[in-house]
Amino acid sequence: METTKQRNVNTTDPSTVEDQADRVVVSFRSPETDPDDTDDWWVADSEWLQENMTEFTYRQYLRRAHAGQVSVGDEWDEFVNCGCASPEDVTLRVEEIDGGTAIGSETVIEVVSRKIVIENESSASPVGNDQ
Repeated sequence: METTKQRNVNTTDPSTVEDQADRVVVSFRSPETDPDDTDDWWVADSEWLQENMTEFTYRQYLRRAHAGQVSVGDEWDEFVNCGCASPEDVTLRVEEIDGGTAIGSETVIEVVSRKIVIENESSASPVGNDQ
């Protein structure tokens, strides 16, 4: 009999979170990709994947699933529904936290490619993308 890995479920109500951040920037990458390298990329940094992750419903899901305290560098294994029953695994990483220390119902979540974060770090540009 095969066993299944059970995922920890966050039951924190985002509306009850104290010290809510105004903005949290999370990056995404393929789980197989080195988080500090930009060479081994494929579909995980594509625009259509980022479009699905910037949808209101996905960012709302992130506020619910990760409500509570967060720190820069926290990583979460997630997936994105790319239509036609084709989910794409991604690793999300907290890149910036502004105005508080926790994700709550009022926190704006911006999603950017990890590849862009690395490229911006090498050119000293800010991470956010006005999403």
